[in-house]
Amino acid sequence: MSNPEGTQKLQNGMPSLADLDASLRSKRFLSNVLGINSPPTSQGTQLADGFVHLEQKALIEYEALRITLTAFLENGIAEDFHRAQDHAETCVNALHRGIEYLDRLRSLGFRRADGSPYVPRARELAVLRDDRRRAVRKMRDLLEHIDADILGGRVAPGGDVTVCLTFESLQLGPAVLSYVQMADNIRLLHSFAVELSEVRITVANAPPSSANG
Repeated sequence: MSNPEGTQKLQNGMPSLADLDASLRSKRFLSNVLGINSPPTSQGTQLADGFVHLEQKALIEYEALRITLTAFLENGIAEDFHRAQDHAETCVNALHRGIEYLDRLRSLGFRRADGSPYVPRARELAVLRDDRRRAVRKMRDLLEHIDADILGGRVAPGGDVTVCLTFESLQLGPAVLSYVQMADNIRLLHSFAVELSEVRITVANAPPSSANG
């Protein structure tokens, strides 16, 4: 059964990331072949590779979550809802790891050509702030360790053991992670992934030809 009102509520509560480039892994590979866009150490390069992989995974899974959850609201097929749960779990895991990779890159202290830090300090970059990281980590930990929580009696009888998808957020036990915050985190990670991946060539005007040709 179609639920146009619910579909609209989801569109309002879950920003689209369809405008972001989901092909950066291939571009990162080309950058490596050309020897550009990489930190100047082997560890830095490996962290950059892993970071781009995870940011792209989080982006793709977020969009898949949005598409399948919308499909569920439009056709009422339960399998679409379950696929959306799967995409949500994978997105949270990749997002958590991507944030950690970016923080590792920050800790290596790489600088831009003008001397400014490649990755700003946590207080200057929202995705690395403690409150943002705690929200993602809390959801990720509950998803990863729900079996231990069940055995430890920390899940109420009849309580959810899989992520609950609302019109505005993911919920599981005491953990709540809004789609707006997920989308903003992914956008911020994406801005760094683009710099580590895109090959940009600047074409200037040709110099004036001499009188002698």
